[in-house]
Amino acid sequence: MTRKELTFTRIIRSRGMGVLIGLAAVFMTLQAQLAGKITHIGDFRTVAFPTPSSWLPEGSISMWANILAVLATGAVMIIINRHFNLLRTTSAFFAAYFVFITACTPAVMGQLGASSLLALIMMGAVWLIFSIYNQRISSRRVFLAFFLIGLGQLTEYSFALYIPVFIAALGQMRIFTFKKILAAILGNIAPAWITWGLGLVPEPEIPQFCFTPPSMLLTDSADWPMLSAAALTLLAGFVFGNLNLIKIIGFNAQARAYNGVLTLLSIATGIFAIVNFTNLPLYITLLNACVAFQVGHFFRFTVMRRGYIAVVVLMAAYFGIYLWGMLS
Repeated sequence: MTRKELTFTRIIRSRGMGVLIGLAAVFMTLQAQLAGKITHIGDFRTVAFPTPSSWLPEGSISMWANILAVLATGAVMIIINRHFNLLRTTSAFFAAYFVFITACTPAVMGQLGASSLLALIMMGAVWLIFSIYNQRISSRRVFLAFFLIGLGQLTEYSFALYIPVFIAALGQMRIFTFKKILAAILGNIAPAWITWGLGLVPEPEIPQFCFTPPSMLLTDSADWPMLSAAALTLLAGFVFGNLNLIKIIGFNAQARAYNGVLTLLSIATGIFAIVNFTNLPLYITLLNACVAFQVGHFFRFTVMRRGYIAVVVLMAAYFGIYLWGMLS
């Protein structure tokens, strides 16, 4: 690499550039709102409480609340990285990348919904699970991690899909014991137990499931930019995940366990997004967060081998999708 390329790479990975990328993401969301490109997305199925999309009136209040939720998710990702040395770097570029690519789907970034709530809760649960690696006295944090998932389940059925993922994560953290499984079960049912035990809400109705042909995704051309962004994220996650695998195998057992949990969460989210395609917007924010970790790994591994080219091209592709949505 030339000296100019090294300087350019350092600038991209700097804290100041991360702040600028974050500000650009906020500006892009504001422009989408002013242009009327933030279409309302109703959440899929609620259990006890109203869906997050109905918590606030549509408009600026909902937009800023969601922006804060996305920024909070990015902050939790930075804390996870720095506390557990996940990416072997203190650069916050990966979090800025996450905020940027989320902003490239204005319908997800520009209104409060279950998507940002899912990402925030899952990153919080990951933080708790990471903190109990190989610790016998950890039942309280296992309870709390599954309590968070249980809270999410009260607003959206799809949160329940992640219960087996985090049960498997207990095995990755080497704490897969009967006591921890019991703590997970109790933690998960505690929010519902409290809610219905106190009679705060009526009993839930059993959801009715029906088959929807995948062709419905292509009926409205306004949804094509979002579909393209989701497809690009899935492709990037697959490619970077495989490229990073060889390097990650060389990490110590604890680091491999951490990355194994993130990989499991990424794969599960990708599968849920494909299978539950009628509720695709729900998974976009979390999928972006998972893939951002993989992009951060790739950038760290290839920092001296022109890795910036792939990252810049990928961000340009997302920005092109954003422009497509704005101009369509």
